[in-house]
Amino acid sequence: MRTLAGIGASPGFALGPIHTIRLATIVPRRRAVAVKDVPVEIERFRVAVERARDQIRDLSEQLTHELGSEEGAILSSQLLILEDEMIWDATLAAIRLERINAEAAFARTVGDLAARFLEIEDATFRDRVNDLRDVEQRVLRGFTDGAVVGPVPPAVPSIIASRNLTPSDTAALGRYNVLGFVMDEGGNTSHVAILARSLGVPAVVGLRGAAAQLAVGDIVAVDGTGGQVLVEPDDDTRQRFSVLTRQQVVVNEKLAYLRDLPAISPDGRRVQMMANIELPIEVEEALARGAEGIGLLRTEYLFFQHGTIPTEDDQVRIYNEIVRRMGGRPVIFRTLDVGGDKVSDYLGAKREYNPFLGWRGIRFSLANRVLFKTQVKAIYRAAAAGSAKLMFPMITGVEELRQAREVCAEAVAELAAEGKPHVPDIQVGVMIETPAAVLAADLLARECDFFSIGTNDLIQYTLAMDRGNSRVSYLYRPLHPAVLRSIKLTVDAAHNAGIWAGLCGEMSAETRLAEVLFGLGLDEISTHGAALPKVKQVIRWTPYSEARSVADHLLAMTTADEADAWLADYIATRKRERAAEGGPA
Repeated sequence: MRTLAGIGASPGFALGPIHTIRLATIVPRRRAVAVKDVPVEIERFRVAVERARDQIRDLSEQLTHELGSEEGAILSSQLLILEDEMIWDATLAAIRLERINAEAAFARTVGDLAARFLEIEDATFRDRVNDLRDVEQRVLRGFTDGAVVGPVPPAVPSIIASRNLTPSDTAALGRYNVLGFVMDEGGNTSHVAILARSLGVPAVVGLRGAAAQLAVGDIVAVDGTGGQVLVEPDDDTRQRFSVLTRQQVVVNEKLAYLRDLPAISPDGRRVQMMANIELPIEVEEALARGAEGIGLLRTEYLFFQHGTIPTEDDQVRIYNEIVRRMGGRPVIFRTLDVGGDKVSDYLGAKREYNPFLGWRGIRFSLANRVLFKTQVKAIYRAAAAGSAKLMFPMITGVEELRQAREVCAEAVAELAAEGKPHVPDIQVGVMIETPAAVLAADLLARECDFFSIGTNDLIQYTLAMDRGNSRVSYLYRPLHPAVLRSIKLTVDAAHNAGIWAGLCGEMSAETRLAEVLFGLGLDEISTHGAALPKVKQVIRWTPYSEARSVADHLLAMTTADEADAWLADYIATRKRERAAEGGPA
C-alpha cells in the first residue's frame, strides 16, 4: 500500500477501482496559405467555432438534466470564450497578416492567452486555463467533421483518474458509476472540484503526476477530506474505508431532518448556522444543508473569473442573484481580499516576497479607492434584493475601519444622487484575523456592527507560521492557548459593546471543535455545507452550560498537546454516555 498526498477538493470517502481518462490532444501543424485562400480559412474558423458552440450547448443541457441548472451554467463561461473579441481578432489577424492556416492561428492565440493566465499567481486564474484548453480542443476537432472523442464512462462504480478533466469531459461522464475523482492538476475552484461537491463524491486534486500513473483496475481508497489516495490498500484499510463510506451515507440520512431546525441547545442557547461560499453554484448546497444564511461570501472569484475588472453593474447582477436565491436569509459579503495567496496582476497586486504580511485585504482596497467604492456600491445595491451585510478583511485598527466606513458613506451618497435602488443602512462588520485586531477588539467593537473571526489567518499570524509551508505545518494548532484566548477576547469584546460575534474559518468545519466554539460564546458559526448539519447536531444535544465548562477547561490548559488530549478524552466519554442513553453517538 502506498499513499499519495494531494489537495482535498471535495470531502468524503470512497473505495473502488480506477477508471482512467486519457484523451488525445490535437496539436495542429502550421502551414502557409495563399492570399486567395484567406477567406476560405476564415470561413473554416467560423464553422469550427459554430460546431464547438453547438456541442457545448448540448453538454450544458445534459449537465443541467443530470445535476441541475446551476451546474449546467458552469459551461456558459466556455460560450463566452468562443465569443471573445480578443480571441477572434487575434486569430483573424494571424490568418490575414501571416497567411497561416486557421487551426494554427487559433491554437497560437489560445496558447498566448493561457500563458498570460499562468503568469498570474492565483489558483482561480490557473484553473480557468482548463476552460481555454477545453474550448481549444473542441474547436480544433470542429475543423474536421466536428466529431468529439469524449471520455468513456465507467461500466462499474469506479474512481475517475486523469491528469485533468475539462468541464465538458466531466459533463460527458455524467454521475452514474462515479465514486470519486483523483486528478493531477486543479484546485478547490476547479470545475472538477465544484462538480464533485455537487455530486456529493470525494475528490483529491493536485497529485502532480501520480494520478496519471494509476492503471485501470487499481483499487484505491480516496479520502477527500484529508486529501489522500491510498493505492492498493491492505485488507484493514479496505474494511475501514468501506465502513467510512457506509457511515457517511447513514450520517447524511440521519442528519437530513435537521435542515429546517434551528441550532438551539437543550438549555435554550441559539447559534446562527451559516455557510461559507465562493461560487454562486454553492448556494443550493448551502440551502439543502440547512444554512440560515451566507456567513462568508468570498468575492475574489467573482473578480478573477473576468478577464477585466468587473463593472458595478456586473457585480450587482451576480450579487443580486445570490441574495435573491437566499430568499431573505442574510448574505455577508467580504470585500475583495486580494493579495497573499490570492494575487491577481490585472488588479494591480504584484507578487511580493512576503505576501501574507504585505499589500492585501483592506490595505489593497483603501489604496485602490475607486475599485473599492465600486464594489461597496454594488453590495449596497444588492441589499435591495434581499438581506445583505458587508465586512472588511485584514483590519488591524480603528483607522482602517474609519477609512473604510468613509468609503461606504461616499458610496451611499452617490447612489442616492444617482437614484439607484439601495439599502443605505446595512450592517458593517470586520474580520478579526490578526493579533492587532484581537487586542484592539474593544475599540473596533464601538465602531462596527459585528465581528467575524477568520481563524485560518488568525492562527497563522498568532503562531507566526505560514499555513502554506509544509515545514511548519505542524504548528497549525487550533487549540493552542493563544488561539483560544484570542477567540474568547474577541467574543467578550463584542458582547461588552452589544454587537454579535461569529466565526468563519476552517475551525468551524471540525466537528470535534463544535462544543468548544459553542462554549466560547459565539453567536454565529459559518462553515462549508457538508459540515453544517454535524455542527448543528452537536449544538442541539449539548447544553450551553456544559459547552462553557469544556471551553473553560481548555482555556486553562498550558499547551496545545494537553488541550488536544483532554478534548479527545472528553469526546470519547460523551460518545459512550450517549450510546448508553440510546442517543446518537
